[in-house]
Amino acid sequence: MNTTTTVLNLSGIYERESFYRNDKSSRFIDLSDISGTNCYCDEAAAKEIMNRLGDQCGGIHFIDSGNYHYMSALFLSKVKEPFSLVVLDHHPDMQRPMFDILSCGGWVMDVLNNNQFVRDVHIIGADRKLIDELEEDVRERAHFYDVEEDRTGGGWNLLQFLGMAGKDSPVDVILPDTQFPIWLSIDKDVITRDELVTNWDQGETSSSFVISFAKELLNSGREVLGIDICGECAPDQEGIDIDRETSLNDRFNELILDEIKDCAK
Repeated sequence: MNTTTTVLNLSGIYERESFYRNDKSSRFIDLSDISGTNCYCDEAAAKEIMNRLGDQCGGIHFIDSGNYHYMSALFLSKVKEPFSLVVLDHHPDMQRPMFDILSCGGWVMDVLNNNQFVRDVHIIGADRKLIDELEEDVRERAHFYDVEEDRTGGGWNLLQFLGMAGKDSPVDVILPDTQFPIWLSIDKDVITRDELVTNWDQGETSSSFVISFAKELLNSGREVLGIDICGECAPDQEGIDIDRETSLNDRFNELILDEIKDCAK
């Protein structure tokens, strides 16, 4: 896998972080001056972002807070071969758009509806209540997985709910079963708030599981086209110690970046 690192600064949060500064392969792209990007990405903003990204497609991408998770769909529009999308996220991100506009809450649906090369979608760690709130025809377009702690072994199990979320017969799996090259998209809001803080409600997964999952995927021999990571806290987020939480997110980013690069050597 291409290990070139791209850091997309939309909210300004990455100006507070340092994980990428000593990485000679990293590319810092400041997009904070573009309007029409917060949670929703209008047509003019998408065009300007794509222009600044140039031909960049694969590699490792840090895409700011969850408000900008739709960046995954923009990167995937550059993929010109069949692929599987694997997403770690507390939210399904499959809301039907009220308007014809790309959003952080509906970008997975945008990929399913508009990307001719996507073959299957696997969403890991999403809240079951949020999955159940999806319309049935929407829910059936993705495979959903629970992550549950194995308290006896000290590890984590990945459990697939076959067909529809909420079925009572989970099956132990190591990685989603797909024959196509994979794009991995990670939203840190899947991680418990006890470990780090994002600007969205969060799940109960550990940061170690997220890193281990990425390593397992890269070591599996499967082709990985690219990885993107979002879920920073917001620079103006209320009710938190912004310096502390930015530092914790920075540390996680450094750890997962180092592990990904080591596996991809």
